[in-house]
Amino acid sequence: MSGNFRALCGSLLLIASLNMLAESVRKDALREKAAAGDAESAFYLGNEYFYGENRAANYTLAAYWYKKAAEKGIPEAQFNYGSCLETGRGVAKNLSDAFSWYRKAADQDFEPASFRVALLYLSGVPGEKGDFVLNPDPKAALEILEKLAEKQFEPAEIELAAMKMGKTASAEDHVRAFMLLKRVVARKRCQPKAVRMLADCYFTGLGCPLDRKKALELLKQAAGAGDPEALAKLGFLYEYGHEVKADPVQANLYYRKAAEAGHPMAQFKYAEAQAEGAFPGKNINDAMVWYRKSADGGCAQALFKLGVFYYDGLGVKKDLRQAARYFFLASRLGYVRAQYNLACLFEQGAVTGKPDPEAAFYWFRQAARGGDATAQRRTGECYLNGVGVDRSITQAEHWLLQAARNGDFAAREQLYLIQRSQPGSF
Repeated sequence: MSGNFRALCGSLLLIASLNMLAESVRKDALREKAAAGDAESAFYLGNEYFYGENRAANYTLAAYWYKKAAEKGIPEAQFNYGSCLETGRGVAKNLSDAFSWYRKAADQDFEPASFRVALLYLSGVPGEKGDFVLNPDPKAALEILEKLAEKQFEPAEIELAAMKMGKTASAEDHVRAFMLLKRVVARKRCQPKAVRMLADCYFTGLGCPLDRKKALELLKQAAGAGDPEALAKLGFLYEYGHEVKADPVQANLYYRKAAEAGHPMAQFKYAEAQAEGAFPGKNINDAMVWYRKSADGGCAQALFKLGVFYYDGLGVKKDLRQAARYFFLASRLGYVRAQYNLACLFEQGAVTGKPDPEAAFYWFRQAARGGDATAQRRTGECYLNGVGVDRSITQAEHWLLQAARNGDFAAREQLYLIQRSQPGSF
């Protein structure tokens, strides 16, 4: 190795060392300023710890320095510390305290904080005992969102549009939602969610003339930008041939993309496709992974399917109590088939170890109210025989008649027997 080359290497090492030293001094200088009470330095130091820039990421230290800066009145720090409190990153999760810090930042017209305040007004802030520390206040939320929308703060525009697309919204609200979304999408660089929502407007004629071609174009645009719901909706359109030629292969590909993006219903559909052999090399074990992900996301169909698997012992060890647990979770979401199955398990004693006719009746009636003909008959039989509920011929006739009208022949026979034994009951 020549002397010149060694000298060059030495110079490069010296420069690198000096750069590292300078960086170290710079970091120490920021920390020293923050420790001395400089609010901006505390905020920037919090950012470096939070994002792992110039130093190792550490949420605890990030929250600590955010709080220091927040106490000095910096709105961005108040918002960031509130976010730490809301998510539990670096500090104990406390939604009530998060709301307080968001409010402080919102009082200084920091728009992201105002938006979080509006969302918490919509949902309310629950307390530890099942009550509310902050009661839901849609009116207050709407007022904040309208003000933010006037400033064209995009998240608020989208949230406001979603509110005005609700089931109880008026035709005037629908027009307002359409106009908000059209304004957002016209900016080109916007959240894909807004594009998908505008597609929904055109697809259903909500607040605008019906235009399925435009809807499909926008839906593909949102899907191309990775919107999970747009991907799932395209899967649905290709599965059933709505506005496009039916193509199960294309449908499953969209479902897979949506599933991978975290859409619970798409995860269920992807699991179904795997279980049915639509993806070579995939089997029931692969499908179970996605059924569970879908169930964790709150998909009632996936919860029900897992209950069926445990009931039948398909892909898992047969376990009626596990089946009942999944049926119960799906039942709470209003899934009628799960409600009926849960009622049967209570009737059989598979849930608590002994028959529970009262619980069985409750879930039979829930499923009956949801329109299940067999559950309507079983509810009528419970009233007729006084099982799990006080005997009532009137109620028995009511539910048996509902079941008969929905095509249950056994219910018709029951009604005939009642009519014969109690003339004039109809």
